[in-house]
Amino acid sequence: MKKISHSILLTLVVLLPIIYLIGCREQNFVETTTSDVNLYSYLKTRPESFSEFTAVLDKAGYEGFLDAYGAYTLFVPTNAGIQVYLKELSKTAAQLTKEEAQNIAKIHIIRDTLTTKSFKDGKLPLVTMYGQYLLGGVSFANGTSSYSLNRQAVVLETNITTSNGILHVIDNVLKPATKTLAATLDSNPAYSIFTEALKQTGYYDSLDVVNPDPDRRWTTVLAESNEALSKAGFTSFEALKKRYSKTGNPRSKADSLNMYISYHMLPGAKYLADIITSQSHVTKLPLEVVTSKLDGQTVLINDDEFNGVREPGVVLERALSDNAATNGVIHSSTGHFVSKVRQPTPVYWDVADFPEIRKLPAYYGKRNYDFVYGSVKDINWERSNFNLTYAYNTASNFSCFKNDYLMIPLGGPNRSVWVDLRTPMLVKGRYKVWVCYRFQRQSGGSINICQGSVDGETLPRPMAFTDTAPAGSEGELEALGWKLYSDPGTDRNLAGRLLGIIEIKTTDRHMFRLTNIQGTQNNNNLDMVHFIPIDMPQTRPRFNRNGTLVP
Repeated sequence: MKKISHSILLTLVVLLPIIYLIGCREQNFVETTTSDVNLYSYLKTRPESFSEFTAVLDKAGYEGFLDAYGAYTLFVPTNAGIQVYLKELSKTAAQLTKEEAQNIAKIHIIRDTLTTKSFKDGKLPLVTMYGQYLLGGVSFANGTSSYSLNRQAVVLETNITTSNGILHVIDNVLKPATKTLAATLDSNPAYSIFTEALKQTGYYDSLDVVNPDPDRRWTTVLAESNEALSKAGFTSFEALKKRYSKTGNPRSKADSLNMYISYHMLPGAKYLADIITSQSHVTKLPLEVVTSKLDGQTVLINDDEFNGVREPGVVLERALSDNAATNGVIHSSTGHFVSKVRQPTPVYWDVADFPEIRKLPAYYGKRNYDFVYGSVKDINWERSNFNLTYAYNTASNFSCFKNDYLMIPLGGPNRSVWVDLRTPMLVKGRYKVWVCYRFQRQSGGSINICQGSVDGETLPRPMAFTDTAPAGSEGELEALGWKLYSDPGTDRNLAGRLLGIIEIKTTDRHMFRLTNIQGTQNNNNLDMVHFIPIDMPQTRPRFNRNGTLVP
């Protein structure tokens, strides 16, 4: 067994550097692997490069744990980088106090191992011993790419593996943020109006404190510059206060100026890369979110569509964003935005209309197309070996809205148990939820019964794709939880089934799920899902196969 293990190990040692070099030719990095020594001992073997940083570690008293058992990531400045930094302080390494040396060391150490796979745009996944995140990035120059950290240092050598961690060589000393969010904004005259609003509403004080609890320490501020506010007609704080502070007490949570500020703060440290990975983010204004999207390389906030009408958002300026503070991060908004007071409004959701099918003009509105697992951003299903079919059918005996629908295999064996679909924007409120489908049985005895849920909250009434609507008048059907949603309202194969009432707590996009609870078939033809406020008519309008709505 030992001989086999040694052979495998030898093969890996030979192949891994080759594989890495093949995959990363465009990156001008040096990689080294050594399992013979610990981090500190490795630094001692290269005094020509690291003697200055070793001296800092000695002064800090950190040589012991970095030369002992553990798992660390160490970012090591070169001698030249340390010398530049010490010259700024007018000190030598020997003249540093122990606290100064520890602060220099802490920002360069993470208590876990991180390879360059973690060096994507945005914060690294773990905080340093200093208690702050580092900002990673990739820059391109002269045909080569380089990793950078905190916009302060370029990574020269990567993934040097030692017995107790991984070492990366950088060209400069990393400097931690020294100011709070409040102080950072206050020191920049370009944000004087926004900063005064922070002070008047009382949020300045909370943003000027570093909470010792790491789970509560971080806040993200979407700050509006004086220029952005000026474009919206606010050239002074007094103008902003006059517009929003209706109670006369900006510190009141009920005051609109207070709401304006709290809507610009997000819990947690969210760099731009974090913001674009989610379509919405909870704010410190209760039950309100900001939405986000990436348009090319542009990060947009609150660029939304309500019932087919686009509401343009504002841009977060990349060059002026991702500014770290001791208790969070600041982004710069190029425009003015506020939370909007909206009333619940019906959403008649055509589930067969989504970006991925619209990008296929040869299929959209023309013919069937099978989407493989993972290929649709807002639709997901359980089993990777089944496809979701965009179906198009113009047969006179098979009508549906716009002639298209989704065919969703559910049940077993080997079909998905559930399918998730992300809804359009829903305004917070109480809604009745209707599933509208085109009846079909895959075989004579097929049944397929599903339970609906929204954001994990189960709706009380099940529905079956293998049921037609019962006979009865429009009012009788509604009383039974049915409707005929197509025009002229005579085709019982085009059935709307009421699943129940749901309270949407935040104005946002939400997750709608159908879960199979009995039966199985491929031909589950989902046409629309209706979210209709409970105090509004539920059975009208009706929907024509040509895409029009009929009152």
